[in-house]
Amino acid sequence: MVGYLSTSYLASMSVGNQIFDFFITVFNFISVGCSVVISQYIGAGKKKKSIQAIHIAISFNFLLGCISSGVILFFGNVLLNLMNTPIHLFNQSILYLEKIGLCLILESISIITSACLRIYGRSQSAMIVTLISNLIIVVGNLIFLFGYFGIDNQGLIGISYSTLIGRTISLFALLFLLFNNSKIRFVPHLFFNWSKEILNKMLQIGLPSAGENLVWTIHYMIICSFIGTMGEKSMAAQTLYFQLSLFIMLFGLSISIGNEIIVGHLIGSKKFEKAYLTGLKSLRTGFIVTILVVFLFWTFKTAILKLIIQDEEIIKLLVPLFLLSIFLEPGRTLNIVMVNSLRATGDVNFPFFVAIFSMCGIAIPLCYFLGIVIKMGLFGIWIGFLFDEWIRGVINSFRWKSKKWSTKRLDL
Repeated sequence: MVGYLSTSYLASMSVGNQIFDFFITVFNFISVGCSVVISQYIGAGKKKKSIQAIHIAISFNFLLGCISSGVILFFGNVLLNLMNTPIHLFNQSILYLEKIGLCLILESISIITSACLRIYGRSQSAMIVTLISNLIIVVGNLIFLFGYFGIDNQGLIGISYSTLIGRTISLFALLFLLFNNSKIRFVPHLFFNWSKEILNKMLQIGLPSAGENLVWTIHYMIICSFIGTMGEKSMAAQTLYFQLSLFIMLFGLSISIGNEIIVGHLIGSKKFEKAYLTGLKSLRTGFIVTILVVFLFWTFKTAILKLIIQDEEIIKLLVPLFLLSIFLEPGRTLNIVMVNSLRATGDVNFPFFVAIFSMCGIAIPLCYFLGIVIKMGLFGIWIGFLFDEWIRGVINSFRWKSKKWSTKRLDL
């Protein structure tokens, strides 16, 4: 919808979303730690500990959400300058960023509640809430962007309003499902009574996992600053294709999340061989699904592009990326499934150090060389992403095959 109205809107939103996603990555570190710890507690039959961990994770992430929202409010302009935001996009970007910054408080809690619902077998409920929330946001965008019901075009501010409304409704729905429909007792004092033992376990898993995600986010922001020097069209094309790639990745990611929960339960009950075979089976399934999806996208690329953008110059930038995705996305699935499998066992340090090596030592230099030095542009940038995903995926898969992770189970 934004692409139909203005490429400058699209580019401005891209910069704001990158900063927003950086803070979402920060929240994910407690989410990952919470998921692994609770899964292993359930596998070990310690239900009271799992409920205590849920309350601690929600309150801890809420604190992080308030801090993150404050950082955007007071230092948003500094962050945009670091992203090499073009001057003519700056005012739009800062207004959008400050408004969606309020959503960080909501997202900090929603991320935990969604993770807990998945752990307790309520993945479908979490998915339905997300779909309804996104539908509300889409309808809101239509109203605020295209002037339905007599409302003038609000631009990016309108998008931030609809996002805030959708995320608020989503949060209350997720909390209701968690504490009313999942047989998880709501105990208010547990939000303030933090167990050092449980929090340490979540941080033990979450911090290295967050480190890996933060390295990815920082490396992506650095690479996007390279794209910022290529101009508004390249920034808009990057925004569109990144969203499409997230959709393709969604199928492999869904399989890896389910695999992570099952492996965590098996590790908690010390069924290591079954956990190993489950990881390999999930990888095979993820590969098959990803290859089917990516070929569908390649086949219908023209129809997809005509649906989301009218600018012919941007379309020319995007078409080669669809071909590249045939080779990139299976590598991404390999990496995601293997990393989540290792995390579920408690083996979190290895993927973290692999991420530092590959992203900082290979992806950033390669993207700069291909995209900027030899002027391959956006296509060169995505070749750098391709090499990074495959290198990390192969290294992490060798780690899984070695079974060294079997000694990393948490001391419950």
